[in-house]
Amino acid sequence: MAFYLKSEKGDAMQWPLFLGYAAIVWLIFVKLKLIPLSFPIALVLAAAGPLILFYILWAMNFYHPGSNDVQVLRRVVQIAPRASKPGRVSDVTVRANIPMTKGDVLFTIDPTPFEFDVNRLQASLAASEQGVPQLQAALDQASAARQRAEAQTALAQQTYDRQTELLSRDVVAQATVDTAKRNLETAQQSEAGARAAEERARLELTSTIGGENTAVAQVRQQLAAAKNDLAETKVFAPCDGFVSNVNILPGQIVSAGVAVMPFVCDADDDGRGKVVATFPQGSYLGVKAGDHAEVIFPMYPGLVFTAKVAETIDITNAGQIPVGGLIPAVPSPSAAPARFAAVLKLDDQNLRLPAGAHGEAAVYTDRVALAAMFRKGLIRTDTIVNYLMWGT
Repeated sequence: MAFYLKSEKGDAMQWPLFLGYAAIVWLIFVKLKLIPLSFPIALVLAAAGPLILFYILWAMNFYHPGSNDVQVLRRVVQIAPRASKPGRVSDVTVRANIPMTKGDVLFTIDPTPFEFDVNRLQASLAASEQGVPQLQAALDQASAARQRAEAQTALAQQTYDRQTELLSRDVVAQATVDTAKRNLETAQQSEAGARAAEERARLELTSTIGGENTAVAQVRQQLAAAKNDLAETKVFAPCDGFVSNVNILPGQIVSAGVAVMPFVCDADDDGRGKVVATFPQGSYLGVKAGDHAEVIFPMYPGLVFTAKVAETIDITNAGQIPVGGLIPAVPSPSAAPARFAAVLKLDDQNLRLPAGAHGEAAVYTDRVALAAMFRKGLIRTDTIVNYLMWGT
């Protein structure tokens, strides 16, 4: 139970309750003397009173948890060129903190080098497409060469057979047969080379992917990549929002994948960002989606904003199993206790909330209404105290 009695602000929450209780006892029994103070009554006041207050504190932390860590967060997209090679900035259109819509041009990279690549590959594509009929002609030529080689081999074979027969009749010398044999071997080698050349020409002609010659397809893909690089010379706003600071100038070299400016998106919660409250482990158990909540901000002293719990996030970075070849480290017992986050949706849709603003929040359930009254009193006390810190 001691875990739940520990409040978000340490012991600061407990002392007002005990001092208030002591003041009520003093006022009734000492100052006004409305009831005579006897030993049994004093014993009850000393025992039952603190127990009731401890129960209220426990119920307030468990059923109506509070958080002094409320933050306003917004999604920030890192703007980085996507061209495959560095380029020189030719024009910067964006201005800092000026609202923009999705698709507006932020800055432009000099397209000249990328246009050169597109023109070169377009010429290469035309040459590759014209090369396909040439491959057919090369195959026809190789087939004709193979047929000639076959005819020469057949002729050499006949000559060798005839000379061998004449040698058996002692009509020709052995040297004549040897010459015919060498001519036959040379013809066979020429025929093998012609067949290989024909097969190579056939493979070059019939090598296709998706019904297109591979050489043509390869150049076409290179051309598509070059056109994509050319299109990426204009960098557009990824969503509605604004750039918080612009640090690039015309003439600056930017590289692919290297962020050059942050773009703040308006996609979350109608452009006002997400209000996220974190709770200690014990208090977090009492937070459920749909619960009513109240939020205060130092920039709005004296005001309490109603809200609802939109969602709860049942994980922290300490609960993530890292990917890698090392055994995950066990957190040290001295490490800061984990806090879990809940997203709050304010009922006031027109409230101006700069990203990074901090505040406090309280979540209410339908259990122990008396504890809810104390929690509401505390959060209203805090928002009044914010007048003292206004402007800090």
